[in-house]
Amino acid sequence: MDTLIQDIRFAARTLLKRPGFTIAIVLTLGLGIAANTAIFSVVNAVLLSPFPFDEAERVVAPNPISSRGFGISLSIPNYYDWKEKAGAWETFGAYRGSNAVLTGLDRPDVVRVQQVLGDFFEVLRILPAEGRLIAADETEPGAVPIAVITTAFWQNRLGGDPDAVGTAITLDDIPYTIVGVLPRGFEFPSPTTEVYVPLGLFSEDLAWTNRGSSSGTAAIARLAEGVSLEQAQADLDRVIATIHAEDDPDAATAELTTLIDLYVGDVRTSIWILMGAVGLVLLIACANVANLLLVRGEGRQRELAVRTALGAGRGRVVRQLLTESLLLGLAGGVAGVGIGTLAIAGMVAALPDGIPQAMANSIEMDTSVLGFTFALSIITGLLFGVVPALRSVRPDIVSTLKDGGRGSAGADRRRLRSGLVVAEIGLSLMLLAGAGLLVKSLDELQRIDKGFDENNVLTLRVPLPDSKYDTEPKWRAFYTELTTRTKALPGVEFASVSQIFPLSGSSWETSISPEGIDPTDSANRDSVLYYIADIDHFDALGIGIVRGRKFDESDVVGAQPVVIIDETMAETYWPGEDPLGKRITMESEQPDPNTDPVPVYRTVVGVARHVRHYEIEETSRIEAYLPFHQSERWWGFGGYLMVRTTGDPAAVLSLIRNEVEALDPDQPLSRVRTLSDVVASRLSTYRAMRGLLIIFSALALALAAVGIYGVMSFSVAERSREIGIRVALGAESRQVLVMVCGQGAKLTATGLVVGGAGALAVTRWLQSELYGVGAAEPLTLVAVAAILATVALSATYLPARRAARVDPAMVLRDE
Repeated sequence: MDTLIQDIRFAARTLLKRPGFTIAIVLTLGLGIAANTAIFSVVNAVLLSPFPFDEAERVVAPNPISSRGFGISLSIPNYYDWKEKAGAWETFGAYRGSNAVLTGLDRPDVVRVQQVLGDFFEVLRILPAEGRLIAADETEPGAVPIAVITTAFWQNRLGGDPDAVGTAITLDDIPYTIVGVLPRGFEFPSPTTEVYVPLGLFSEDLAWTNRGSSSGTAAIARLAEGVSLEQAQADLDRVIATIHAEDDPDAATAELTTLIDLYVGDVRTSIWILMGAVGLVLLIACANVANLLLVRGEGRQRELAVRTALGAGRGRVVRQLLTESLLLGLAGGVAGVGIGTLAIAGMVAALPDGIPQAMANSIEMDTSVLGFTFALSIITGLLFGVVPALRSVRPDIVSTLKDGGRGSAGADRRRLRSGLVVAEIGLSLMLLAGAGLLVKSLDELQRIDKGFDENNVLTLRVPLPDSKYDTEPKWRAFYTELTTRTKALPGVEFASVSQIFPLSGSSWETSISPEGIDPTDSANRDSVLYYIADIDHFDALGIGIVRGRKFDESDVVGAQPVVIIDETMAETYWPGEDPLGKRITMESEQPDPNTDPVPVYRTVVGVARHVRHYEIEETSRIEAYLPFHQSERWWGFGGYLMVRTTGDPAAVLSLIRNEVEALDPDQPLSRVRTLSDVVASRLSTYRAMRGLLIIFSALALALAAVGIYGVMSFSVAERSREIGIRVALGAESRQVLVMVCGQGAKLTATGLVVGGAGALAVTRWLQSELYGVGAAEPLTLVAVAAILATVALSATYLPARRAARVDPAMVLRDE
């Protein structure tokens, strides 16, 4: 222990004698460690840290998959069969999100509600902060209106009233008795949820006994003790196979996913890509520091030789040098913590929307991140220190004491320093190539034809409570009057109402078949995404009509049923034909309760551009538009008002709010967003990755430039005698400049070749995150290689220029 303390003291004194050298290394390491610390804080909070649920690793989501291969919501019959016939669960529940109008407090507002079924709270093992939770038997049909509220709702809306349990809140004009308050921090399935109520209250509105119908319900389950995800999947597959054989061959299948996948989804890959990027930055920093230590080791050869001659063993000297490296690594770690803390604060604000708010809030410099930083500092100190330490211990003591040891050993060190520079350039090229492809991918996504124009469009939701607007005439009259008033406002071009809009995160889907195909044969029906659209829908969203007409005032109840389809449906059903006048069915009517339902056929009157509704990256399924004034399927219609303006959409919001209050003082607005913001949120992951990778790439470029500058500067100093002799013998400054620049160009070219091979491997790994860009994109690779080569050669030029100005008389006199 005494020897270790002595080594630490000596190392500290040695480093303090060279403050410029020490500060340069500490800052270099600090930047690399800070980048890794900041990204690891995201990894820790999003991917590694446990969720605020007991044994969260046992919580899974059984996600339904339709017979046609796409994800759907859970039907109630499937819920009961999956829950009761599979033995893999300890508990099994379901939930369904909705919005409700809250009245009776300060002013009407819209709250997010989760309608829960079965063991919802038992699956998550949540205990109430006040009162009790909703039991499984209270969620079935016939349930009474009770509610559990979040702590945020309790504090923000009820003022933290200690007697809140037992009182009532009014949602959609129905009083709900509060039976419990959830603990602080409970945010499932999203932080926007404020109230939980029994799903059984809405059994009359839901297709409770129809296996093929669903209304946004999702399942969540806790695996039984000792059951793996694979075993549970096999058990669920067995149950579904029985359903196919005995009941419905087209019933949904299911794919089990973990809770973390349910929360994070595709963002996981992006986070690991960023972790890989900062790992490259740290390796570049380590190569840089190793080069600095090698250079410094050249100047310490005589000191180390004297210590060896006085009896210090090689192991003792190596340990001393490694102690210095570890001190530098720890100092870099301290700097990294400071810089990383600032970086985390700035990075959280730029995180993509795909990271849930609960996880974003937990991204901080906690003990796990500090432990990671400490371990990283130790490993980094060893990584950059071990090779210089071993190279600095020379066995040829006499030669070193006589003349500093020129010879083959010096050539070996030069080759090692050059190899480190090549590695820096290669690693930098790998990072730059990945960043370049992601930047180009984002550009491709921004230029993609989405099928609509998001500029100058305001969207807002006006959910009408069923209890007040309990008839179709009332419901339709409100929206009709609202759109009429909105169109008359200054600055408004078009206004329309619909139940969904592109990229909104929700969809209405059903099955469809063209005339001539038996609509009762489910095998011949396709899934269709459909909008209930007002007259100005296509103008408000900038959706082009490529054939036929838009909806007009004649498309009302009682008139000929019509539909507008998109290009993909026209090409799917009638390739090479004119789709106008063709007919499709997607609904049925039952004029007489004693007869079977008959299909309703709608005539195609227009063909619209295809709209990317679910994701910007992917085309949607076939799409259909039903006239708002001719649609009788209005249950669950929480109307979105879409307004195209001549200027800033936000400028008309207060005017619209006034019109809504004039129509119904108790009617709130919710989800107020511009369509441009909606599109931007879908690109947030790409934008966050692009920004961070550009920062990391700039850091890598700077480190590579410093590295090659340092090596070439030392090379010039080391070869000053040779250069002086050359100049004395008649070499011109231009020849010396070319000679030194040629050495730098050789290192740069070698690094680019090595890095090019690595870049191809990295970009193939990135392929899943790219859109419209190939993994081997030659123009991008050439462009980033040219940037890197320019930076590297610029760093070479300064030492070369200094070499070209060597005074041979002074050099030879010193020798």
